[in-house]
Amino acid sequence: MKINTLIQMLKNKTWLRRYTAYYHNDLFELGDNGFALNSDSKRLVIVSRAHYVESWQTYPSISIKELKELLKLQKDVSSTTAQLQTYYKNKQQEGFDVKTINFNKQVIERLKSCILIPETELLAQYFLNDRVVSEVLTPGGALFYTQVEGKTQSTYKQGLMSSIERFSLSIGVAHNTDKKQIKNDEYAKVLWDTLKDYPLSKIHKIAAFDLQTNLNYKALHGLYFVPLACATAFVLATNAYYIYKYDKLDKELLSYKDDVNQLLMKKQMIDATKIYVEQVTNELIAYPSVHKSWDIAYQAISEGMDIQQFTGKKYEITLRGFAESASRVLSEVSRLPDIENAQFNGAVRKSGKKDYFIMTLKLVEKDEK
Repeated sequence: MKINTLIQMLKNKTWLRRYTAYYHNDLFELGDNGFALNSDSKRLVIVSRAHYVESWQTYPSISIKELKELLKLQKDVSSTTAQLQTYYKNKQQEGFDVKTINFNKQVIERLKSCILIPETELLAQYFLNDRVVSEVLTPGGALFYTQVEGKTQSTYKQGLMSSIERFSLSIGVAHNTDKKQIKNDEYAKVLWDTLKDYPLSKIHKIAAFDLQTNLNYKALHGLYFVPLACATAFVLATNAYYIYKYDKLDKELLSYKDDVNQLLMKKQMIDATKIYVEQVTNELIAYPSVHKSWDIAYQAISEGMDIQQFTGKKYEITLRGFAESASRVLSEVSRLPDIENAQFNGAVRKSGKKDYFIMTLKLVEKDEK
């Protein structure tokens, strides 16, 4: 293969098409003329809307740093292995809207080693600059899709939702909004063209990874989730570059004698490995260990606390949230060995059947342990 041909192939992402499929009960290839059944295993799978649940939650009066910490803590105690979360600024609430996509058991079991992309994430990219209500004829049936105030809305054509007009009315979209239909034989090409044009370095923003299947969590115990995700994204982003580099190196080394060829190959592999290790090490060092904070949050959540805000500094942590019994949460958290003192910050208030409270925790300083 000529170098120019390889470079053009990488730019067009034609190599990626061999590893990509659409899933609705079975795997389908993305052809230019529609979908075709394919039983071959794939690495990147676009998942039908029928196989995941999409939900939205608003987090008011919270900073981006606090939101990320809270979402990480929620993931740590969640039993879901494949989940995609994205967040958007909500200026009215001075916080964020968080979209969570959870895949069903069938997808997780059958595609546990795959990168999963919800089809509505690609539709959001396809209609990014268009204000339309669409009817998409998918392998899973007719799917209605649109965006309302920045939030995606989608449902299959069934029951009372029998027309695109009823769908528009149910979500409060103006009746004169442009409507568009994508036919089944066009949809496969729409998905592929949208994926092809999407930056590979940002694929982690629209895709879910089952890290428990692909990484040894016992060996990585105590490491933060984000560095692992960053390392995974780094590998994906640089994979195409290394394919090109190794192919070029192979052709150059053919002109040398066997002994020189072997030495240069070893040096190239060592250099590439060194660069990779340095990059990943820097990512991991950038995030400190959070054992104490994780243990505190885990204990609070285990006692029934719904944490709304988690903040802290060197030797003090503040938790804000709801629980059926605020005193029980305070009592159990105060028993942790890293807690020197635990007390309520202000009065405990009733919110429905639950207590709303703010709890301040003073940590044991290192020279006191």
